[in-house]
Amino acid sequence: MLRKCTEKDKKRLLDYLEKEPELNLFTIGDIEMYGFDSSSQDVWCYENEALEIEGVLLRYKKNLIPTHSIDFSGIEEFISLIRTLDFTYLSGKQAILKDYQEAFPSLIATRTYFAECQKLAEKVDTTRVEDLEVESISDYCQLLATCFDSWDVAKEEVADKINSGKAVIKIVKNQAGKVVAGGEVSVESQTSGMIIGVGTLPEERGHGFASAVVSELVNHCHEQGKSACLFYHNPVAGKIYKRLGFQDLDQWMMLNKK
Repeated sequence: MLRKCTEKDKKRLLDYLEKEPELNLFTIGDIEMYGFDSSSQDVWCYENEALEIEGVLLRYKKNLIPTHSIDFSGIEEFISLIRTLDFTYLSGKQAILKDYQEAFPSLIATRTYFAECQKLAEKVDTTRVEDLEVESISDYCQLLATCFDSWDVAKEEVADKINSGKAVIKIVKNQAGKVVAGGEVSVESQTSGMIIGVGTLPEERGHGFASAVVSELVNHCHEQGKSACLFYHNPVAGKIYKRLGFQDLDQWMMLNKK
């Protein structure tokens, strides 16, 4: 049976999701941060006849993340629900997204690797890395727009992340004070932190700025007693991350309407 979840379901949901805490980091982190009463988020679960949770579907804004086993018996119910939702991205473990790919053939698939770092394997000079301050938000948004074609973030959203503590954002500036590299830990659970948006302006690459930013973000996670996780699809970036101590956990897929 498929049903929408409320606060009373929180413990059971987290118990189910924490069987794979790193891979379910986004879903766990969003449930812990936004709960069940936010207009930006909905959570559904599928229960078997014994009322055991067998699958979870999270909607955060226009992003959907299904979580379940490969032989999930409620797949048709999930697909039927998704057809009624206004979404842009559908993402999850590659092994379970093949059924969704068949159900939504017009969606464009992007495959990435999901990696985790429990201990830094290389010492990196991080003396130029600093926290993002309000006066540099415009520069940081321009960095994201330059490095990531589909990344559309408002200055107000970044400011809210800084002021509310919803994200830890690290940057590197050049001699003129312009932000030339950056990245953030955007979602955290009790056990892990997700690193996203790591990028360097094209003309500033090759100086180790991205490695320095990632190292500081990993240090932040480790200081909280958490592992650090990230996605990557670029083999060059993958070599950098593995040199720092990241290890691949699984393959991830994103299906989008663009």
